[in-house]
Amino acid sequence: MLAILVAIVIYAYGFEVTQVNLEELGSPTRQQSLARILRALARPDFLEYEQEEFVVERPIYVPCPAGGAPASAPPAAGTPYLDAPPCAEPESTIVVSGHNFAPNTSGPLNFIPPSGVSLQLARIETDGGGDFVLNVELRDRTAEEAQFLRAVTRRNVGWPHLSTNGAETIAKILETVFMALLATTIGTALAIPLSFFAARNLMRTVTSPLTSVALSVVAVPIGAWLGLLVARSLSLSGYQLSDSIAFNIGGVLLLPLLIWGLLLWVMAPTRAAVATGGAQPSRAPAAVAVVAVVIVGAAILAGYALADLLLLLGQSLQPYLADFAFLGGFLANIGGILRLLIAPICALIGA
Repeated sequence: MLAILVAIVIYAYGFEVTQVNLEELGSPTRQQSLARILRALARPDFLEYEQEEFVVERPIYVPCPAGGAPASAPPAAGTPYLDAPPCAEPESTIVVSGHNFAPNTSGPLNFIPPSGVSLQLARIETDGGGDFVLNVELRDRTAEEAQFLRAVTRRNVGWPHLSTNGAETIAKILETVFMALLATTIGTALAIPLSFFAARNLMRTVTSPLTSVALSVVAVPIGAWLGLLVARSLSLSGYQLSDSIAFNIGGVLLLPLLIWGLLLWVMAPTRAAVATGGAQPSRAPAAVAVVAVVIVGAAILAGYALADLLLLLGQSLQPYLADFAFLGGFLANIGGILRLLIAPICALIGA
């Protein structure tokens, strides 16, 4: 019961801190914002059309000149045109109509003073016949020469295609999917061996004394540090030759052969065993220890050689792969990832 009361107090304080106020949802400003959001959700900017633009102008004098404004030339038959008074006073309301425009199109109706700046007066919405009628208030811009009313309408042409936002959305979706793919692959590759180690440790009966376990815990960071130190030392030793493809190919081919030969030597019967035909005596512990150190060092160097080889091959192939240059980048990235992982793996083995 006490826990429930504490939870209620915490949530109540959270409402207070975040200033939750449901009355604001009913305010006109919030309602307008909500309407804009819902319209945007209902008509996402995902597809767009190529648009054909129609610009029609009509001169108008503000204010009316002495003796009246000159008459405008009649429009050609079938062409879009604006009908408005030839002159009017500043800030007066006039009737502007348009005819022969594209049906069901929209756009701005602008007032163009001598400076050339576009001052929007209203929005045009043509009907099914391509006509519209608007009552607009002129701007307080006076000039002796003619100024202009400019109607701009646009209509969609051709087939829809992805907008900039649509293309970017798809690109980000693909990026997210492939990030998840890479993360899942890497996580699975790491989880499988670790799960076997964990299962083995869980099923094994612990018979070691507490002192031995404590010493093992103390030795873990020391072993990890030694493994990391060895990996970094071998990395620096081969750094000068890491830019040589021939050196890296040789390392990838020869070092595994060296490791295989040393393993065969360790497991092969000794001369004494062959001469007597008896049980195979073990190699000298010192010799086995030296061979183990050499095998570990050779394995680390082989890993670095493989990583550098992939890195160099990927970088070298990229200029020649054209549209498939990402394959070269993939090889280079795999090499870089392998080089980064060698040191932590050595630290883990040392631990």
